[in-house]
Amino acid sequence: MKNLSLNERYQPRGKPRTLASAASGGVLDPKGNKSFKPEPGWYRGDFHLHTTHSDGHYSPDGLVDLAKAEGLDFIAVTDHNSIGSFNEFNPASKFLVIPGIEVTFNEGHWNVFGMEEMQDWLEGINGGEIVFPLSRTKRTTTEIMEQAARFGLLNSINHPLLKPWEWQDMSTSLNKVNCLEIWNDPLWPDNKRDNPRAVAMWTEWLNAGYRITAIGGSDFHFLPGDQHPYPGEYPGLPVTYVFAQELSGAAILQGLRRRQVYVSMGPKVSFQARSEGALYDIGADLGELDGQVEFTGTIIPHDQTKTAQIVKNGKVVTRLPVQDSPTSIQFVERANPTTPTWVRLEVLDQDEQVITITNPIFLGALVGHNKATFGDFTY
Repeated sequence: MKNLSLNERYQPRGKPRTLASAASGGVLDPKGNKSFKPEPGWYRGDFHLHTTHSDGHYSPDGLVDLAKAEGLDFIAVTDHNSIGSFNEFNPASKFLVIPGIEVTFNEGHWNVFGMEEMQDWLEGINGGEIVFPLSRTKRTTTEIMEQAARFGLLNSINHPLLKPWEWQDMSTSLNKVNCLEIWNDPLWPDNKRDNPRAVAMWTEWLNAGYRITAIGGSDFHFLPGDQHPYPGEYPGLPVTYVFAQELSGAAILQGLRRRQVYVSMGPKVSFQARSEGALYDIGADLGELDGQVEFTGTIIPHDQTKTAQIVKNGKVVTRLPVQDSPTSIQFVERANPTTPTWVRLEVLDQDEQVITITNPIFLGALVGHNKATFGDFTY
């Protein structure tokens, strides 16, 4: 499929609206005032979806119905330059919606998670226009991200290498980026190439010392077959699993901050490290250990599951075929307190494509950043 211009792909399907203040009730829960489940666990979600308030085909409540049908526990609504959907979700739906926005410039797109009302940093952005030049705001992406962070919000770069919507602001400080969308809409043909490139970029960031949380996003606008010339998307393809102390907005966002996250196209996994009798989960930092660490991954297979592998500092250190029943894979590392180390679990299909990937477990000394901006890394 040929590359499309911004205006060719992004056409609004509903009248954009702006709000002076968003509703504080309903299913929106950025501050954790409402718990949809009180117990800790791995919750299934999608961090990139659109409604009729930008270029999606489904109303806010229609989007919630689709997410429920896909077995998700939560979604983040992220309309282009609009928070107009915030007061339209039906509180009777009993489903967690994390309020967000996709800040959409010609120079790049990123999601911001957690706001509940109009805030100062949104000035000049929240107007319902699908895309416009960054220069119009008279601010840089770094400045806007920093302003959003002052409100306790999370910044997440979307589809960073997918043309023509790739990240183009080379001056963006990676210190202001909390998350990276390593998997975007797998039904979009070019993402077969560009999602693996995004994973490779994230791997370089990890090796450079950045502990930026990897997430996925369906970039949902409409379902396949919705009488549209483009492939369409499914909510929850891929699923982003977040470990949270409860199912609430605050707990999910705290899970993102702690990197207690993995992304999957089907298989469910666990990944843990054991050292001196203590057990550590995905996202943990074991500190400057001196001794043996045992990593164990467990894979509950999916119909496309073929192989599991453990990756250390970007290199595969062990591989194992996955059986039809739950399969475990192990790796033992002799930790050196002065050596920066990160370890993650990956699951591959029969074509050697990664279909599940965890955020790492970290150990050893911290890395000093010798690269500061997006443009310091080339791909």
